[in-house]
Amino acid sequence: MNNEIFESIIEITRQKDTDSLEYSLAATLAELIDINEINLLNVPYKGEVSYLSSELRLTVQLEGGKKRYKWDNQLTNVDINSELETVIAHHQPLSHKISDDYEFYFPIVINDELNSILKITSQNDVMQHSDLINGFVRIYQNYQVILTENERDKLTGLLNRKTFENKLNRLLKPRDETSTSSLLSNCWLVMIDIDHFKSVNDNYGHVCGDEILLHLSQLMKDYFINNSLLFRFGGEEFVIVLEYMPMEVAIATLEHFRNLVSEFNFPFVGNVTISMGFSQFCVDDFPPSILDQADKALYYAKEHGRNCLYNYEQLIVEGKLNAPQEAGSVELF
Repeated sequence: MNNEIFESIIEITRQKDTDSLEYSLAATLAELIDINEINLLNVPYKGEVSYLSSELRLTVQLEGGKKRYKWDNQLTNVDINSELETVIAHHQPLSHKISDDYEFYFPIVINDELNSILKITSQNDVMQHSDLINGFVRIYQNYQVILTENERDKLTGLLNRKTFENKLNRLLKPRDETSTSSLLSNCWLVMIDIDHFKSVNDNYGHVCGDEILLHLSQLMKDYFINNSLLFRFGGEEFVIVLEYMPMEVAIATLEHFRNLVSEFNFPFVGNVTISMGFSQFCVDDFPPSILDQADKALYYAKEHGRNCLYNYEQLIVEGKLNAPQEAGSVELF
């Protein structure tokens, strides 16, 4: 076996989370094959697919005979063209020539379901390397199954709490200086708590409680675009990360979801409500601080009627919560 390929396999299988695994796959193929761009297109929903989402894009440029990488992990929606329709329908690789470039699509199937599509753009016909690419895709598929089981909550299938900090840190810290994933000032951390959940468990039993958790998590998956940023924090608490939207859009999005939940007919109990608190975050923020701010807004919602939504920053402006003291403002003597 070629030593470079052998070392690449070792590098892929040493990754400890699915995000790092995705980057490792893209970087490995970029090292071994002459390409212009690699794009990992995720399938956001089961059933009929109306669009794909791109969370990882690697652009390769030659400078002085050396490859320079530009990473972009900003979430974007991708329309489905005829080539993607064919790959989705048949789960088979496909090549397509467009202008002076070639486009290649390689389906990634996890547990017999289409998980994502690896799109490669190159000036050369990389289908001559199809065995190599398919080999690395199969390694990626097998290893992702193991990592995914470790990162997911076993009941709901959402990401678990121990995965949260890694995901948030990846958003807060661009992968390199050329990355275009820098967050501006319009990203939001949302905390959700099911109202009176203890009473449900006490009166109807934990089987009923689990059914509510399952249905709420499914509502979240169906409603929010980016399934990779939905977390079950434990018990009846959930966390959502909303990317790249103005406050008024975030409020409208969350209020609509809150109403959707309140109108849903849950098994055994009928209607259930949720309380929500959310906070703004941007590059270089400290994850525990962001979480604490959203939690304070959530607690305010629980203390002021439940089945409502509050924003931490607005509560500070309105004087309903005390602003945190700046470092050095505390008098010790």
